Amino acid sequence: MLDTRLRTGLFAAFASLGVTAAFIPAMLPAAERAIHGDLSAAVPALFGGLLIGVLLSGPLLMRFPPRVTLILGSVLQALAIASAPWAGTAVAFLIAAAIAGLGFGLVEAAGAVSAKSVSTGSATGILSALLGTVAVCAAVTPLLVALGASMLPVLSLLALVPLATVALLARRSEPAHSAAATTDDTPARRDLRALIVLIPFAVALPLYVGVETVLSGWSATIPERALALDPALAALGTSVFWGLMAVGRFTAAGLRRLDVSPVVILASSTAGAAVLLATAGLLIETAPVFALLALAVVIVLFAPSYGLIVGVALDRLDPANSAAATGALVACGAVGGTFVPSLVLLVGDSPASSATFLLSAALCAAVPVLVLVGARTRRATSDRSSPPHVVA
Repeated sequence: MLDTRLRTGLFAAFASLGVTAAFIPAMLPAAERAIHGDLSAAVPALFGGLLIGVLLSGPLLMRFPPRVTLILGSVLQALAIASAPWAGTAVAFLIAAAIAGLGFGLVEAAGAVSAKSVSTGSATGILSALLGTVAVCAAVTPLLVALGASMLPVLSLLALVPLATVALLARRSEPAHSAAATTDDTPARRDLRALIVLIPFAVALPLYVGVETVLSGWSATIPERALALDPALAALGTSVFWGLMAVGRFTAAGLRRLDVSPVVILASSTAGAAVLLATAGLLIETAPVFALLALAVVIVLFAPSYGLIVGVALDRLDPANSAAATGALVACGAVGGTFVPSLVLLVGDSPASSATFLLSAALCAAVPVLVLVGARTRRATSDRSSPPHVVA
């Protein structure tokens, strides 16, 4: 029987992730104007904090129910959102971004484990719905940022969203028989042979997350620099980004309900996204409007990839290995989110340069190949040994 209260808290936690994911990127143009400095490094800082949060989530998930980690991560997000609008220096803003990432990483890892525990079949279904919730909330947040661009401290009120998540989860008493609290969901043992088959997905995740981070983290900065927009108007670029993500993710959730293979969705959508990213790279300097339209389609195609990659990976493990694998997979993604934007700044020198999108296209092109290799490995493993672990 599904724990409806845990599901409610879980969706609230992912709604808070949506606020955090959009808050820092949408604020960048206005914060740069207020501080009189370049804050492009806030994106790697955000994902650097996320990586640390994911790494810390492993020990926490081994010792405590996922709910504890969800609460801690939500508190950190609230602290970061409340303090970022008051930052008077670039250093203070970067610290707030890193704390936001730290809380995000804790919630994301614990949320994936909880999603597995409340799913009745494949984890890909509920993960797609949860990530769709992230996208919806992230699409709304920049609208509020745009309204408050001239009064940045007012935006601290958005910290109420993760605080509401804390209130919901703290009020819930964890029953002894809950799937989220049992020892079956803690990584008491690790079957290394089972984890080996996840390698293609563990490589695909940082590539995907890295490219997504380029598009999401600079979703306000790219149109601002490409079209010379006002900061308040540019903040809406983040809203557009997450609105398109919501379309892609809920479309994928609908396709999964129609029993379309997640591997088919992944391979076809990421291959198409790679082609369009290269197109955007060729057009961004001469025809920026058409380049941004190409990027819009890329976002829709890219949107479901994260949930599908993690969901397919978790479907292949038993509960004893899922928490450890989740932390490792999310950490791989966070590495990409930190490394790829940093590489882009070194190679392209600007988030809106041609080199940014051509490099992203090259990285994206490897994702469908890895997905197909992972799918083939799964069948070979299933045929030669025991049946694959599937979430009940």
